[in-house]
Amino acid sequence: MKLLRSRPGLGLIMVILVSLFLLPTFIYLSWNAGNALRHSLQERRQSEAAALASQALVDYMRQFSQDYYSGHYDAASLDRNRALYEAGFTEVSHEAYPAAHALYIEARGRYGKDPAAPLAGKKLSAAVQFISDLTDYGTLINGGFTISASNVTYYGKWWITGNLSITGSNVRFAGGPLIVGGNLSVSGSNVRVDGDLYYGGSLSGSPAVDGTAYNFYPSDLVYPVIREEYYRANYAYRIAGTDRALRFDAHPSSSTFSIIGTTITVPVVESGMIVLGENVNLTVYGTVRGRVTVATTNTGGSKGRITVGQSSAESNLLYYNPLTGGTTTSAALGSSIALIASNGITLQGKTSTPAQDHTVCGVFFNRSSANISASGGSTRRLSIHGTRNKPISTSGFGGGTTMTYDTGLNSNPPPGLPERPVLVTWYMR
Repeated sequence: MKLLRSRPGLGLIMVILVSLFLLPTFIYLSWNAGNALRHSLQERRQSEAAALASQALVDYMRQFSQDYYSGHYDAASLDRNRALYEAGFTEVSHEAYPAAHALYIEARGRYGKDPAAPLAGKKLSAAVQFISDLTDYGTLINGGFTISASNVTYYGKWWITGNLSITGSNVRFAGGPLIVGGNLSVSGSNVRVDGDLYYGGSLSGSPAVDGTAYNFYPSDLVYPVIREEYYRANYAYRIAGTDRALRFDAHPSSSTFSIIGTTITVPVVESGMIVLGENVNLTVYGTVRGRVTVATTNTGGSKGRITVGQSSAESNLLYYNPLTGGTTTSAALGSSIALIASNGITLQGKTSTPAQDHTVCGVFFNRSSANISASGGSTRRLSIHGTRNKPISTSGFGGGTTMTYDTGLNSNPPPGLPERPVLVTWYMR
């Protein structure tokens, strides 16, 4: 048998043909691999740059969360030098809006060693709103509380750190969530929550919940702490030695308060002023124009109380309405007041003949262990527009009590309240 021999050059031709097929494939695969590697490297650089920008914002939020009183708007607390890291560096610019209680932050993260020629960059734009729990919650109570009254409607967010027992009937929570740090016990009939319900302990009874009921207490809720040293360092006017009554008077282009029994009249700084009463009792009433906080401290057991109104004369506490020249019960038009008493708050209506209804506006924060007290005519009515941190014990006011949450307090808060940072927007590009 004669063996067939391959033709000369056939193997070379096959090698060339295979090479012509494999070489483009190799080039294509190599190009794709290189391109994927470049994309992966660039993506990693962009991620590092984004992390650097985010770290700058986290640093701001940490600072704001450590101090609810200061460092929110002043350049000395907000300015940052260029920060260098192993992967790159960050640069930050900011724009503060104290009147709106807001801050705009722009953080740039750049990857690379050369600031003049970074390999990648990301810019983070964020807006931070500073909100005080004293204006955000219609009712905030530190401890436990029993609602025994019937036919009561609470407007605004409701927050209690301890147990809440509801024995009254026809009790309604309107305008926000009900947040209970401990157990919630409902024995009264027709109890309704027009929103979500949060409770950290157990639930007994069957309240009607229009939203969702969560057996959960938000861990970021920290009851506000009042710092006396802040008011001592930042007051615009100080009263000491003798108990005083302050009557606020609003005018079309200005505002003052007069110290009754003296010839002293003090201009109100409309952008915000703090009046401090040290170891004295104060009586407050009139029409407020601008933003005012009246705070008291006490070393004696009988001092530090704030009374709103007088028993001998109609003495409401209202806001000036610049649109009509009259009065309003809403802070939405730019005026607001906070009363922060170290030793109790009394809402005093006119009881001398003829008795009158009593209307008060503002943030009412009583630092003592006692309830806020209210006294008025047996057939008269008490109207409260604002927020409170304690239950109200009434004497008189047989015409009833109305408590209305003032939504304008968040947009026009009184000065000197502890404020928590809220990240409103976050945009990375």
